[in-house]
Amino acid sequence: MTAREKLLREILDLDEAEAARAQIVISDESVEETASLPAGWGETLTGEPMPNVVAAVRRSRESR
Repeated sequence: MTAREKLLREILDLDEAEAARAQIVISDESVEETASLPAGWGETLTGEPMPNVVAAVRRSRESR
């Protein structure tokens, strides 16, 4: 069983009250440990470090 299938099973096993309170949290640490960018993807065309788009989206969602 894949990690995705396990997560889906856990979600589907929630009752209505649990589902209403549930939040899915994905930490930046686990993403960095499991996925690395190909060479050259960590910087822009001008050589600057690539902005953290995930963090920007998260901040945007939290400000609502």
